[in-house]
Amino acid sequence: MIYNLAEKYCVRIKSNGHTGSGVLLPGKDTFYVLTAAHCLGDSRPSADEIIIEKQNDYTSEFQIITGVEIKEFNQEHDFALIEIDFDHEEKLLYQYKLGRGVLSENEIKFCGYQGVNLEQYRPFTGKVLSTSEDIGCFKITLVGETFDQGGEDGHYLAKGLSGSGVFIYRHNSPFLIGILNSVITDKAWNDDIDCCSIKHLEQYISEYVDLSDFENLKQWNENLERERTDREIEAFKKENSDFFEKLYRKNNVLYSATSKANSVTAKQVRKFLAMRDNIRTIENDYPILYSKFKNIVKRFVDQVEDDYSRNVNESNDAIGLKLELQNQLKTQFEGLPSFTNLDLSEYQVIEWLGICTLNFTKND
Repeated sequence: MIYNLAEKYCVRIKSNGHTGSGVLLPGKDTFYVLTAAHCLGDSRPSADEIIIEKQNDYTSEFQIITGVEIKEFNQEHDFALIEIDFDHEEKLLYQYKLGRGVLSENEIKFCGYQGVNLEQYRPFTGKVLSTSEDIGCFKITLVGETFDQGGEDGHYLAKGLSGSGVFIYRHNSPFLIGILNSVITDKAWNDDIDCCSIKHLEQYISEYVDLSDFENLKQWNENLERERTDREIEAFKKENSDFFEKLYRKNNVLYSATSKANSVTAKQVRKFLAMRDNIRTIENDYPILYSKFKNIVKRFVDQVEDDYSRNVNESNDAIGLKLELQNQLKTQFEGLPSFTNLDLSEYQVIEWLGICTLNFTKND
């Protein structure tokens, strides 16, 4: 599953006859839903009066998320923070980061449950128009679309989107910067929307990133990505010890220096994990394409075992064979659509190394 999309963190909220949107939020010690206060009604409700629901995709059944306690109900800045019981999807909530120091003209994405179709979430794209860090608010506008449709007031068409999480993407990572409050005027003039920033939540969140400091942002993101992938590699080694040991053994044949073999193995596991998630998405969403991919792989299996697996005298011999095989695969995969942005040949060679379909040993 791909997690770094705004819709993956989107929830629907019902309270006191009101329906709105919200966004899942990781805190210091627990998890929350952040939404607009007016989505909960004119006065502070109790947690058991709020229904929080989430979809895995826009057509799936709604799943209930249990509200534990309302931590904040701020009508002045129009936000509410609800503590939730959400342990089973912990992984999801650590895939994005929290951002402040928003700059005007930044592109944003948000996703919520529009009043005209409350049964399916809908993503939107826009940009930041202006900000006020002092009072923790900012204004956005839609890009490439409009709330003014079919003669209906923009206020009516935007109804239900209040509380939607607003994300900015940096280095392919989403940063939550705040939530939607309300459209500007009943006509949604210029498709502008007032928003509340995460400034008001600092006591609940462990850390956030200054999005105006590009150099520190890049370094922070790279460090976090490295830490995340290191944890994933350790987990992968424990859960797939045989695969990892076989892959590592082959790399010690391919690369004479142990440090190089260690580095390459770590990179391959990172790539394999990322590509495996995307392969699974293709399998679920594009079964015919996935079938073509697997048929090509199947035709190569005997050739890999017979013509490429062997004892070698030098590391370069094995490297040459590996590259030759990868290039042959790449030629076969060129007939598939390129929308996946994947190097399927690299993914398949890594898998073959890990299951010993492609096997290299070194002559003593």
